[in-house]
Amino acid sequence: MTLYVKRPVVIKNVVTENFKRQMIEELGNAIKQIEIRLEQMEFRGRRMMSDLRKKDQRRVSGLQEELNQEREKQGQLKEELEYKLTEIEKLQINDVFVSGVYDSPVKIEVGDKIMEKLSQAEIIIKDGVVIQVAE
Repeated sequence: MTLYVKRPVVIKNVVTENFKRQMIEELGNAIKQIEIRLEQMEFRGRRMMSDLRKKDQRRVSGLQEELNQEREKQGQLKEELEYKLTEIEKLQINDVFVSGVYDSPVKIEVGDKIMEKLSQAEIIIKDGVVIQVAE
């Protein structure tokens, strides 16, 4: 009998000038997008609040709460991205950076050494090219 189960695969990147520059640019752009979204949300929120005050005063507090929750959510996301940006900026060339963990199917058969089969695998990447696969 054969069974397929999932196991974690860690993706690691060797830090190069190109990798570091690309990550800094991507994170910077993501932070800018959040800032733009927050500005737009503030503008639309003020307009909606003003309109709602004229029409239905009871719904004002509900809308205010929704806006506050979304503002907080976006603020937390921005903080996380800013933290990642500072961490990337600290990396030195040839450091190894964990960029993610993915699930991968693994085939299990009678007689297999289960701990070997289910142990964490890793893929090491340098400038977008896989340079090592370890099980």
